[in-house]
Amino acid sequence: MPRAFNEMGCSVEEATGLAFRFVIGKTKEKQKMAELAKEVAEYDDFLLLDIEEEYSKLPYKTLAFFKAAYALFEADFYVKADDDIYLRPDRLSLLLAKERSHSQTYLGCMKKGPVFTDPKLKWYEPLSYLLGSEYFLHAYGPLYALSADVVASLVALRNNSFRMFSNEDVTIGAWMLAMNVNHENNQALCSPRCTSTSIAVWDIPKCSGLCNPETKLLELHQKDSCSKGPTLESDD
Repeated sequence: MPRAFNEMGCSVEEATGLAFRFVIGKTKEKQKMAELAKEVAEYDDFLLLDIEEEYSKLPYKTLAFFKAAYALFEADFYVKADDDIYLRPDRLSLLLAKERSHSQTYLGCMKKGPVFTDPKLKWYEPLSYLLGSEYFLHAYGPLYALSADVVASLVALRNNSFRMFSNEDVTIGAWMLAMNVNHENNQALCSPRCTSTSIAVWDIPKCSGLCNPETKLLELHQKDSCSKGPTLESDD
């Protein structure tokens, strides 16, 4: 994807102070890796991880991402965002820059819910016997952020020290329970529609992201309420 620019001609990274990378692992298919290499050379906005790209390994990929991002960037927060949500980077930047009394922050749209024990279901959890009937408080997977102190603690531990559950959002949430983090719930990170305060829009809870994102992303961006609303809500 080409680099995005705002109305002032600045890149989104320059305007918001955020760094964006498409995070991707490896595949055994040589043709796909060759195509990826061309795109990396053209746009230079990828973060390539030495891990096989498949859904069942998403918790491992997420941990690898946080470790790689921590090594590459000095930041106050490290954000995991799926590419099938509509995101307002300007509003996200303001949220991350907010003063906080707690240096260890787990920021997201928090939820609880039943543990899925049926192997036929997408969100089936093989380790359900460790969890009981309901999940603990944790952030939805499409968008959440960890403060630098939290990521530093993850980086310091060996990979085999972590309990890996089937679902990435549950896995991250479990790690946060073991740490002295502040769970910061912000519903603007999971808005079902564009509003004057929405930071991310996706089809919660029907889809874990936007349903039909290739079409929906363009539709949302063409709406003034999504793409042209002010960064800050007016006091008027």
